[in-house]
This record gives sequence, C-alpha cells and structure tokens, in this order.
Amino acid sequence: MKKNNILLVDDDPNIRETIAELLRYENYEVKVASNGQNALDLLEYWTPDLIICDIMMPVMDGHVFHKIISENQSLSPIPFIFLTAKKENNLRRKCLLEGVDDFLSKPFKIKELIKIIAVKIERFEKIKNANNNLYIGEKNHFAHEINTPLSGILGSIELLMDAKEDYKKNEIATFYDSIKVSGERLNRTMQNLILYQNLKNNTIEFDHQSKTEIATTFVNTTSKIFEIYDKKNNTINFKIDEATIKISQRYLNFILFELIDNALKFSKKNPTIIVSGQKYNEEYYELVIKDYGIGFSPSELNKIGAAQQFKREEREQQGLGMGLFLSKTIIKKINGVFSIVSTENEGTTIKIFLPLDSNC
Repeated sequence: MKKNNILLVDDDPNIRETIAELLRYENYEVKVASNGQNALDLLEYWTPDLIICDIMMPVMDGHVFHKIISENQSLSPIPFIFLTAKKENNLRRKCLLEGVDDFLSKPFKIKELIKIIAVKIERFEKIKNANNNLYIGEKNHFAHEINTPLSGILGSIELLMDAKEDYKKNEIATFYDSIKVSGERLNRTMQNLILYQNLKNNTIEFDHQSKTEIATTFVNTTSKIFEIYDKKNNTINFKIDEATIKISQRYLNFILFELIDNALKFSKKNPTIIVSGQKYNEEYYELVIKDYGIGFSPSELNKIGAAQQFKREEREQQGLGMGLFLSKTIIKKINGVFSIVSTENEGTTIKIFLPLDSNC
C-alpha cells in the first residue's frame, strides 16, 4: 500500500524529529525541513500530500512560505497546516483567511494532529481523484497542442487517400514528412504529460546505477532536434567532452532535447546557441547552454513551474511549458544541480551539474 507523503517544516530540531517519528509510526512517509527555503528546495523534486509548517522560522518564515505555495499552480491544492507556538490575537483567523487549511497551537495533543492529518489527506485524495487532469495549465493551450498536430496528421492522410494518384513522388514524401513531424509533436506532448503526472505522484523510481555517455548522446539528440529546425537557420556551436554520467539514456536524452529545444525556440533574433560540457571535478560534469534570445524577466524567472508559459500571445510558442520544469525536476532527482540566469531581451544561460560515474 502506498504511503501518504508529509512535509514537516520546523526550525526546532527536537520538535521536528519527534513529530516526524510519530508520523512515521502512523505509516506516513515524512520529509523534514528547517525553514521555508529548505522546504522549497525539497518541493522542486518531491510532492507531498500534506504540509505541516511552523510560523516563526529563520531565512523564510511560514507566512512567506505559504504565500509562495499558494501562488504555485501545482502546489496550491496541497493541504497546509500551521503548527505554531506564536501568540497573537486573532492569529488563527488571520491564517485561515490567508487560505491555510488548519491551525494548531503548541503545545498540542498528538491525537488531535493525527486526526486532522487523516481528514485533510482523505479530502485531498477525493479532490485529486475527482479532478485528476493531466494538465494544470490553460485548457485552450492544451487543446491547441493536441488538436494542431492531430489535424496535421489527419489532414495529410485524408489528402493522400482522396487523390494519391494525383501527386508526384516528392509531393507524397512531403506529406509523409508532415505526418511524421506532427506525430512526433503529439507524442512528445503526451509523454511530457505522463512524465509530469508520475513525477507529481512520486511514482518514478530513478536507478542511480544507470550510466550514459554524454558526448554520443548529445550528437544523437541534436541530430533529432535539427530534423525539426531544418529550415530555420538555427546553429549550435558546441564542445562536449566525453564522460559517463550517472543517469539513464532516456532521461539524459530528455534533458538535452528539452533544454536545447527551448534555447532554439526562444532565440528569435540570434539563432545561434552555445553549448559546452566538461568535467567540473571528480564528482560532477558541467553542462552550459547559452542563448542570445528573448530571455526572462526577474518576475518570470521566479515563476518557472509546470505548465508555466510567459506572454504566449506575443511570442509564438509550441509546447505546454513543461520542458524546463521537468528537466529541472529530473536533475534534482538524480542528485544534480540546476541553475538559470537570464536577462530580458539579452538571453539565458542554463548551467547544470550532472553526477559522474566514479569509474569513468
């Protein structure tokens, strides 16, 4: 039976570990954090079924942490309980008006906490089951990404079936190419949705014994990308040193494809991107992807998440806005490091550190 996941955020190590042990005894899977920022780091690659949080904490307090959670599309539905020793008139009312699901004052009875947790998780599970949509973003974007390639496939097939004998061999080949491109776009959309759902539900097990050679994988991936960008004059200047990375072929392919595709997609003025890869030290391989495109504003950078797209109406885009988020999540899952620096109208630099195979 799958255990429900609980995130416990409290700066007092004694309280934190005591509550965590009690919850584990009740058969919950528990992860702990000492403040809101540490909790956000955990939430980049792990999704709980409930959050228990103190209010008064260093670095990032409970109110700020809850506000960030409430503004995140994929995290905002998670039940959130404040557990605090803070004394203030009308504090409970204030917290509930902020959207917190429940509030307990320290000291509290553990039986009361366990009962509240069970009720909140049961309600959350019913909501998830009733609204188990694969995609959490704008529904018109979802419909567009499904209908556009599907129309391309069906339309080309219909034209071929109606008058195949009227077309020359090279014209028929053009139809086949169109069907292939549309089919791959539709397949990529559906695979990303399934991957997102599995990551959100923590149902993917990452094999940390997997190994993949990065230089060969990079060449194969970019060849696939240029099948899409064949007539768009995009250029990749690259220097990739050979190394064996502790990641499966599937996920390394995914990360490279999504990050390079994003860089090309948003490089409207200058279609050249620069990619470099080398051993950073004995533990990590450093990969840097730099473009000179439209970039992100500081506020946009802070909002990068699943299904998050920016100014789609002004910037012609394909995709559901999941590639960057999913890549970042996978990198965190394999104990890698992800960073992004961007300036609006100047470009973006993504730097990732991937764990090296110790025998390479």
